[in-house]
Amino acid sequence: MAGLSKADPHAPAMSEKIGLSSVDLTDRERGYARDAIDRGWISSAGDYVSRFEVAVAERCGRSRAIATSSGTSALDLVLRALDIGPGDEVICPALTFAAPASAIVAVGAVPVFADVTENSWTLDPCSVEAVRSARTKALIAVDVLGHPCDYDALGALGIPIVEDAAEAHGAGYRGRPVGSFGRAAVLSFHANKTITTGEGGCVLVDDAALAERIGLMNNHGMSASDPYVHTEIGRNYRMGNVCAAIGLGQVQRWDELVAGRRRVAKAYDDALSGTSLSQRPVAEWAEESVWLYTVLAERTDDRASILAACRADGIDARAIWPALPDLELFRAGARGDYRVAREIAARGIWLPTWSSMTDDQIDRVVTAVCVGLAD
Repeated sequence: MAGLSKADPHAPAMSEKIGLSSVDLTDRERGYARDAIDRGWISSAGDYVSRFEVAVAERCGRSRAIATSSGTSALDLVLRALDIGPGDEVICPALTFAAPASAIVAVGAVPVFADVTENSWTLDPCSVEAVRSARTKALIAVDVLGHPCDYDALGALGIPIVEDAAEAHGAGYRGRPVGSFGRAAVLSFHANKTITTGEGGCVLVDDAALAERIGLMNNHGMSASDPYVHTEIGRNYRMGNVCAAIGLGQVQRWDELVAGRRRVAKAYDDALSGTSLSQRPVAEWAEESVWLYTVLAERTDDRASILAACRADGIDARAIWPALPDLELFRAGARGDYRVAREIAARGIWLPTWSSMTDDQIDRVVTAVCVGLAD
């Protein structure tokens, strides 16, 4: 065809692109998903949903898990089930993905931001105490980047806690798994998470009455014993059976997948230890897991150079989130200077991370990072 020519066989091959994350699926997950499809049960009525819920609850040390369509929908259900709404304030960290703040706004409440600590990058209990008010109804404790919050210190404040463990599969706090703290906890199973269902999430609870209400709200507010009788305004945030089938296979590989990301992080730690980059801190009371491997550049200019060098080699390294109080959407909830959150936001870098990442891929990322540092 006109305008096309054969490739030069002597030209150097283009390097494969390295994404920020990638799924790690085996024949186990594919087999479960195929079974759900072959049997025709692909909606939330299929039995993989309940099997997945039981497996996640057992792994996280909770009585019940309620599967949802996303981690964000799980947060929405919890806030509504706790009767949080207009006139209420909910505290959340200044450094996190926007989902917790957005879920608070979605129920009509106001997100109020607290700073994070230098030794964990999670909620600073002193900052929480400084921004609480008579209207504070709860706090969302986010286990940021796989590091648990200090739940003893937060619990001592007497504010009801919702644990957001979306990024922290496999992490632990003083011997207890994340997902086991607060009135309720939520997990995300998005494709970039250590354990995935593609899209999905869940609520984890011990309180039977709260679990019943969340399950009711998750299913249109419709009575399980009296179909089409709706006892309150609900949502359809249910997880489908095919997604749950994939998730069941992932949960059965939980230890393997968590260990895979830790292996990647250790390789990055070793390779970058002699550079000017600062590694993410881990508090002495924490058993961290790894969502995305994160480092701090010494200067913002260094971060820009590293990201440019990675882009030039087809590597999807990224700058970490901005501090949420700096987004116009959320500025009404700003009540402090957020020094630590803003410093991390200004210099933080995510490097590609997933459980089955190869040594060659890690080496290529490290090489690009070092090229950026040398520029």
